[in-house]
Formats: sequence, structure tokens, C-alpha cells
Amino acid sequence: MKKLLTSAAVLALGLSFNALAGGNTTTGTISSVYVNNSWTMVHAPDITGNPDNCAGTSHYAIVPSHPNYETMHETLMAAKLSNSKVRFWVQGCSGQNSKYPRIVSIWLY
Repeated sequence: MKKLLTSAAVLALGLSFNALAGGNTTTGTISSVYVNNSWTMVHAPDITGNPDNCAGTSHYAIVPSHPNYETMHETLMAAKLSNSKVRFWVQGCSGQNSKYPRIVSIWLY
């Protein structure tokens, strides 16, 4: 019985870590930024990556509750205005209807 409970706990723990595994996207340029009071949505058609299998893949999102929201928002705007390439680390789903990959980090090239 103890082995069964230990195995079940290890399996549950492993599944919980995989639920929000996160990962890198490819590199590309931002074509548009949509700002709402609950999120900022980024459309970058040449960027791909959806490691947590969010329902939508046409945009990436940041939310004002992120502790680094203002800096990330400024970085996205600078990338858009300068037509610079970016890459994201995404984890979980967010944005409109919580269906797009949530940006956690931004690389600006």
C-alpha cells in the first residue's frame, strides 16, 4: 500500500510540473500590439511556440499583474517601433479568454 501511495504521489507531482512547463518561441518581428486594460496581446506571425498547448496561437500575451509588466510592455513597444527581432519564454495561457501563450521573458535582438 505504501508503494502504491508513493507511486501515485510521484506521478501527480510529475504531472503538475508538466502542466505549466513553458518554453522558448522562435525568433521574429512584431506586427501589431493590442493593449487592453486586462492584457497586452502581441501578434507576430513569424514567431511560433506553444509549449503549454494554449487554444490560440495567433498572439502572445502579457498581463498587468506580472511583476515586470511595465518593463516588458516597454520592451515590446521598442521592438515594434524599431522593427527588431524578439523571442519569448512563454508559460501558461493568458490574454483574451486566457487562450494565448503568456510571455514571461523577452529577448530583444
